[in-house]
Order: sequence, then C-alpha cells, then structure tokens
Amino acid sequence: MNRTLRLLPLALALLALCASLGAAPARAQAEPVSLEVRIGYDGAGQYRVGHWFPATIVAANDGPDLAGALELRLPGEEAAVFRQAIELPRGARKQVTIPLTIADQVRSVELALVSGDATLARRNVRLSPIAAEQLAIGVVSADANALAGLALIRTPNNGTSAIARLAPATFPADPMLLAGLDAIFLHDLPTADLSAAQREALASYARLGGTLVVGGGPNAERTVPGLADLLPVEVGALQAGTPSASLGQFARRPDIGQSVPALTTNATTLRPGARALDNAGLLNSAPLGAGQVVFAAFDLDALRGWTGEADLWARVLPEQPRALIGYSYRWRSENLLRDSLQLPALRVPSTLAVLGLILLYIVVIGPVNFLLLRRLNRVELAWVTTPVLVALFLGAAYAASFMLRGTSPQVTQLAVIQGVEGVETGQATAFVGVFSPQRRSYNVRFGPETLVTPGTFEGFRFRNVVVSADEGGTVVPDLLIDVSSLRTMIAERPDAAVPTLASSLKRSGGAVEGRLTNQSAVPLSDAVVVRGDRAERVGDLGPGQSAEVRLSAGVGNFPEQFTFSSQGLIGRDRVVYSLFGYDRFSGGAPFAQSTKGLPDREGVYLLAWADGPALDVGVDGAGDQQGQTLYIIRLNV
Repeated sequence: MNRTLRLLPLALALLALCASLGAAPARAQAEPVSLEVRIGYDGAGQYRVGHWFPATIVAANDGPDLAGALELRLPGEEAAVFRQAIELPRGARKQVTIPLTIADQVRSVELALVSGDATLARRNVRLSPIAAEQLAIGVVSADANALAGLALIRTPNNGTSAIARLAPATFPADPMLLAGLDAIFLHDLPTADLSAAQREALASYARLGGTLVVGGGPNAERTVPGLADLLPVEVGALQAGTPSASLGQFARRPDIGQSVPALTTNATTLRPGARALDNAGLLNSAPLGAGQVVFAAFDLDALRGWTGEADLWARVLPEQPRALIGYSYRWRSENLLRDSLQLPALRVPSTLAVLGLILLYIVVIGPVNFLLLRRLNRVELAWVTTPVLVALFLGAAYAASFMLRGTSPQVTQLAVIQGVEGVETGQATAFVGVFSPQRRSYNVRFGPETLVTPGTFEGFRFRNVVVSADEGGTVVPDLLIDVSSLRTMIAERPDAAVPTLASSLKRSGGAVEGRLTNQSAVPLSDAVVVRGDRAERVGDLGPGQSAEVRLSAGVGNFPEQFTFSSQGLIGRDRVVYSLFGYDRFSGGAPFAQSTKGLPDREGVYLLAWADGPALDVGVDGAGDQQGQTLYIIRLNV
C-alpha cells in the first residue's frame, strides 16, 4: 500500500507530461488568420482628438476562403464601430485603410475580423491621444529625434505642443487625415516617391489653412523634387558656411552663433507673391489658399543644439485658427441642419389651430349631435352617433397628419464647401438629415471615399452608430428613426466641385475693389464678399455674369447686418450666423481669437448659395433628395 502511494506522484507526473506532449502540436499550429495594424499618424496609435486619422491594416489568411469585415470598435456599450468589408481567399494578404475619428481621449480600440456571427481574429490596439487644445505638429523624418525642440513651443494662451511622427510608409492620400495637424514639417521625405494623390493631399491641406514647412540644405534633393511647384522659391545649389545670425534676429535670440555659427544652405530665388521671413532669406514663405508653404534653405534639424529653436518656429507658425467645420460641429455636438431646416413635415400646428380643432370637436360631439338627434326625435341613437363621430375625427386627424408627413422618408442635405479661386475641387462638409414618417430602420449610403462621422443627432441627443465601407461606398446600416423624427449625420469629402470664378480684386488701404465673374454653369444666389468681419453684398451671379466689388474699410458689419433669404428649405441667416456669428473655430484649438467673421482676417472670400445637394446620398425607399449648398471660396487678391 505504501509503495503504491509512493508511486502515485510519479504516475501523475507522467500523465501530465504525456498530456502536455499531446497538446504541444495544437499550440504550435499557427492561426489561419492574422492581423497587423499601424494606426494613427505615427503608426503606433497617435491621433488628435476629434479629427480624422488613418488605421492601416494588413490581413492574411492561410485557411479556407472567407468573406467578412474588419471592425474597429471603440470601448463602451453602444460605442461607435468602423467597419470595412474584406474578402480573403486562401493565401491572400490584403492591406486596407480605415479612417477614424474619436471625440474623446481614448487609450485603446479593439480590432476584429468577423465573418457572420463568428469572430475569426481579435486584438487590442493601444492609442495615444493628442488633446484638442494642444498645438499638433507633424514631422516626417527618418530620425526619430529630429526637431524635438518643436515640443517646447508654447501658444499665445500658454498651451502646450505635441509632435506627431508621421510614418512615410502610411502617409495619407486624403487631406482629411492630415487636417488634425496645425503644421507639417518635411525633414527628409523623398517627395518624388509620393503619389499624385499624396502630393495633392499636402497641397489641399495647406489651402484650407495648414502650414507646410519643407526643409532644404543637404536634404533638398529629397524634399524638393515632388513639391517644387508649391514652394515659395526656386531652389539652387548648396553653399557652405552661411552665417546663421539672421535666424537669431528673426527669433529674437541673438545667441544662435554660440551653438550654430554657420549652416549649409541652398541658394534661393523668390517667386512672385513670396517673401523672405529673415534678412538673409534662409526662411521663405508664400500663401497657398488660406495656409502657407515655408521653405527652409537649411537642414531643419541643424538647429538641434540651439535653445532658441522653439522660439524660431513659433514665429513661423500662424496664430489664426482654421475653419475646420466638421470638427467644430462634432466637438461642440451641434446640429446645424436641425437648427436651420424648415421642412413642412417638422412643423408643429399652431396653438390656435389646435384649440380650434378641440373646440370644433366639443361642439360637434356635444350640442350639434344632441340637437340633430332631438330634432329627429331619435336621442337614443347617441350611443351610436357619438362613437362614430369620435372615429371620424380621429380618422381625419390621422389623415391630415399622414398627408403632412408623407409616406416615404425625406432626405435633406445642407452642404458647406470650402474652396480656393482657380482650384476646381474643395472640401465639402454635408449635414444630411433623414426624416421618417414611420418608425423604421434605413440603410443610408454615401459615395466612395466619403468620411461619415460615426454618430447621429436625433433631436438634442447624439448617438453612436456603425459606419461600414465597401467597394460601393460608405453605409450607415440599420439606422432606426422614430415616428416623425429627423436624424442628422455629418459627411465629409475633400474633392467636391467648386464653381469656377475669375476676379480682378486689389487692395487699396483697408478696402478691396475689383470685378468678379461667375465662369461656371452654377447659378449663385445671395452672394456676399467678406473680409474678416466686413462684408459687401454682391447679389445673384448667374452663369457668365459679373459684378463690381467695392468692399470698404470700416466698422465690422458681418454677419449681424446681413440678411439672407430665409424662405424655402434652409434658413440661410441661421446657417451663416451659426458659422461666423461668434468665435466658433478657436474653441478647442491652440489659438484663441474672440472675434466674429471668418477666422482668416486678411483673406477675401465669396459666400454664395446654390440650390441642390453636394454629395450623393441614397436611402431605402426615398426619392430625390433636396438641399442647398453654401460655397465659401477664397478669392485671389
């Protein structure tokens, strides 16, 4: 017996060893599906709160053919979900990019590959948020420590800065994925290797108010070739031993010579409209739309040992906020369409009409019914006539409501398109509303490449939803809308058509004068020329029509003293005042500016309206959508 007890532990150990040997091959087998992800600006999770950023996912399948979807799920119940359809035959390896926007400081997101009800692969991905109030500066460099001094920049309201290390391998081709950055520094990016879409994304980013800084010196042969047409100078040969003193003077830090006495620089020739920022022309700038492109004729990282580096770049970066419309309305959770929509189906009957209907009901049910029956000497029929009259009134009320609401959903779109004179496309921010006469769910489909915020407004509530993308476009599936309710979504595109304009405007002191012509086939109405908080009415501009512009210097009169047509589907006054009636674009941004009007005080813009929607939207069972478009076009002066 004792011997048996002594051998028992040995037997159990042998059984455990056999079990582990038998299970080893199963654990060693590779999973048939694998996921790799690079998320955020740097590929390691860095993103700006409230702005769009990319997630690049590589999915590989070594098992049977499958069709499913990649999902990025934010934490919490009923949280937003970003979904991308994908097909993975056996042996396939596919790369997809999913644009994301997150309204809060979230530290992780779940990535999953699903097929039907099954989850085939799952992993948790860490995130690193940049706060909305910080100055976000993108840097592209092979050196992970290049331009580290940018993190020391302080904004005028004593805000901090954050550096986003952009990964060249996943550099976006969509300017919306760069819009969360206040400036982008290109240290050694081989711009000739960029695709046409990536180069256009950089140009579009600058046109809408971004600052693009391109480094030269020994790196000019890499950074200049792909962006030469955007630069403020013609770039020449290298020259060694260039004194750095002018940079110190510009930064108000004359101690530069102690750390960086000389630089290797490019010879430069200013192009029309460009200007040198320092006395020696080592920093040169030119406007591009509402933004600017800066060329540094030296290696951007050559100032690493100088304590005044942050002071220098703080003077280069502009202080005015950018008009980021989609971000502003997401961040503030405001429903621009609900506040300006004048849809008949949403109108509530007046108090007098309701009281009149109640009074008529009481009179018919009571005195009229009784008097008629007494005259017929059939008062006992009141047991029959009373419920019949009640049913008739209910049926009439329901029929009137049915006629007012209609039988199919109504799709309404208010689009705001920002553009630049001479450029055929601009950025569209569309507020799309679906009104449903009954309680039911709809699939709302947008065109390809449309970025749809994963949340909707219903009344005064913001609700997260699923946003799904496939080859046909972007879909918000199974959107439940209550009876006689309106749900509003925000959709954005960087390539909306902009009417062609030709202007010959000149500044004369604080005034702007000249001629403006609508060369497009789009009839423009309620046109106004605006500079900061001053405006001059132009009126309607039909195709081929011209108008004289005389915008005088004086006290600000925009937008309070300008009235737009408030008839029809959209209350235009409400839209313009919501956009420019108060300091909308500096809230949550690094630079505060407590003024009304457009944020770029020196830019001259045309604000004009056109009938019809700007983006293609399809809803189950809906007919043609209706809407209006507001163009905000920066004019060449």
